Amino acid sequence: MSVLMVLQLLQRGVTQVGISMRLHARLRLWVGLAAVYLIFMGFVYLLQVPLRSNTLHSHYDLSAEGVRAKHHDIVKKEAEKYAQAALRVPNVNMDVVEQIRILTETFRKADTNGDGLLELTELSSWISSKIKEHLNLALKENFFMFTAIDLNPRNGMVSWEEYHRYFLKQHGYSDEYIETHKENHKGMPRELKETIMRDKASWSEAARDNPEQLTIDEFLAFRHPESSHATILGIVEETIGRLDLDENGVLNEEEFSDPDLNEVPDDLTEELFRLERLDEFRVADEDKNGKLERHELLRYIDPRNIHHAEKEAVSLFSAADSNQDAVLTLKEILAKKEVFMVSKMIDAARSFHDEF
Repeated sequence: MSVLMVLQLLQRGVTQVGISMRLHARLRLWVGLAAVYLIFMGFVYLLQVPLRSNTLHSHYDLSAEGVRAKHHDIVKKEAEKYAQAALRVPNVNMDVVEQIRILTETFRKADTNGDGLLELTELSSWISSKIKEHLNLALKENFFMFTAIDLNPRNGMVSWEEYHRYFLKQHGYSDEYIETHKENHKGMPRELKETIMRDKASWSEAARDNPEQLTIDEFLAFRHPESSHATILGIVEETIGRLDLDENGVLNEEEFSDPDLNEVPDDLTEELFRLERLDEFRVADEDKNGKLERHELLRYIDPRNIHHAEKEAVSLFSAADSNQDAVLTLKEILAKKEVFMVSKMIDAARSFHDEF
């Protein structure tokens, strides 16, 4: 036998030994893991340790089993808190002292560089943050309010009767009144009657499938249309359907800015309206191809788009910057407090609801 053959046999033997050792190591590892698992399961069986929590459940479980779970009372209390806040009628007759306090406090928060002057970028940034804060709160509030109202039966739908009963209850009306009241609510304050009428109209717009009941998404469109993707999509389709004269599925500058196809505000001439709409078109036309497509219009209408905050800030500057120095002082803001108190700078919720 030659030396070469001996070396080859030795090399083959070493390789086989190495493979055998690796197999044995893997086998020992798997045996060890199996033993650990068996010991663990033995403890589980002997000590009755649950492998799944019996006390925690998703707050988004709207099924009958979910609402009967152990934390139902906690969810209900949270729902009550948000629902009561949502139904609270805003105090439009707030006294002057309170308005001044709110405006002063907000001015100081928005004045990020602390120089006592509010620049356009500071105001835009503040309004943008208030818009996002409102939209996020609206989503949370919608779930909790829906949960608080969807009780009889709890079927994942809220009927007008359920909502109306809850509305009356939250405004201090007794169970007896709720059960026996007449449809015209004789003796009820006019402000509340008007709120109910507005709610009924909004309900009809939000109900897509069943006019008497709303899903949780439809309920969002009812309470907070500015937060509802379905509402924004509806606005996009309505806008294109109304303005797309050549029916090619996109809007051009002429269609978008035509005063005859749009509602011109009383404080604008048709020419000024056209110029403003052309500016809006150029902002919305992201790829600058002279065509406004659905996805561009959707992003433009979305309240989270920064242009809404910038437009609001420019409007407030126009109303309050009396010396035209491109900054606002607290004195200038207080001189126009009635304008600022209903703006998104102070009350994004009310401002959005007036728009939608």
